[in-house]
Amino acid sequence: MSKPFRVISWGCGVQSTTLAVMSALGELPKVDAVINADTGWERQATYEARDFYATWLRERGLRVEIISSGQNIRTSMKGKHIHIPFWTANGGPLRRECTGVFKIMPVKRRIRELMGYNKSKPPHPPAGACEMWIGFSLDEWVRIKPNLVKFIENRFPLAERQMTRSDCVALLESHNLPVPPKSACVCCPYRQASAWIEMRDNAPDEWAAAVAFDEEHRHIPYLDQDRGAEDTSLYIYKHGGPLAEADLEADAARERSRDGFQLPLLDASGRQQWREAARE
Repeated sequence: MSKPFRVISWGCGVQSTTLAVMSALGELPKVDAVINADTGWERQATYEARDFYATWLRERGLRVEIISSGQNIRTSMKGKHIHIPFWTANGGPLRRECTGVFKIMPVKRRIRELMGYNKSKPPHPPAGACEMWIGFSLDEWVRIKPNLVKFIENRFPLAERQMTRSDCVALLESHNLPVPPKSACVCCPYRQASAWIEMRDNAPDEWAAAVAFDEEHRHIPYLDQDRGAEDTSLYIYKHGGPLAEADLEADAARERSRDGFQLPLLDASGRQQWREAARE
């Protein structure tokens, strides 16, 4: 039986980058492709990390593909469709479609093309023909699920090796490689208060753009018409209310009390790692 076509779904964060580094260094089998789907509005620090590692991985023989859906998540709601899970006036988020539209579907189509098939039309690759490596670590075990696409089998090498996110950070540092920031779109409604504080304090242009995006999408006409007298106010801040008016420090304190920890964020010193690494 021939080996499956192996790809890494690369989000440019710590864990998926660690997978790619391990493959490039021979600590895991060499994959056929490392694929990143660009939503069009990632953090600048994420783009810096992607550019650094795309070059680093290619220099070590890995094929790196940077693709997109053809849309930009920042402007995707000008038509009659809402892709991101805005928080609503009653607290609950709208349906999350951004991952599927901007990441999963483009990656699946590109995999088909790399395997020699049409990106969407029959014939289809046989069941299990592709092995997709996903960077979920042991501390994310609840996210581990099978792929719904028959020709793709999900694998989770980090979890299989009992590696946590901290182990991934340690591995990158052991090779004198910079640690990527946590990846998420500028407008991501799942961002915690602490992450909004980091953006406000260290990336004021991105903060201003996120605030503007939040205000511009407070009311979407066709949603207002569909819901009638119901309050259809939308927010990208998970604790409710306009992002510009949020008491981020108080909400971050409550998050710390509830969760007991917060993931490391890329502060100004962290961004300096990329500049120094790029010059070496």
